[in-house]
Amino acid sequence: MADYELPLVKSGFTAIVVWFKRLLVLVLSVVLLVLFVNFTLSNTEQISLEIGGIKMPGVSTSTLVMVPFVLGGFAGLLVSLMLVIRLRLANASLRRKLARRDAELQKLRSSALKGLTNA
Repeated sequence: MADYELPLVKSGFTAIVVWFKRLLVLVLSVVLLVLFVNFTLSNTEQISLEIGGIKMPGVSTSTLVMVPFVLGGFAGLLVSLMLVIRLRLANASLRRKLARRDAELQKLRSSALKGLTNA
């Protein structure tokens, strides 16, 4: 395409940073999983809620905390996924537009050079 395109080969430092980031995400995920399991095992009391006059069946306290937390995490991922998809579509559109402009510019340059050589 043109010289403003990002290189496909990553430098050594970039590769190290990517692997460090993956390792950090893995470690944090394992720590979070251990904390979730510990919280669930230590909070087994049954709580009965009444919402709008309707009495709900007994649920453990850990369930009342963990389910909204996990659902909120999935909702956040879904919202960010939609944003990423929208940005990628916009990026693809801009790349197509740039390719058309590059082709037009190349055509104009070649036609200008043909005009100079015919003189």
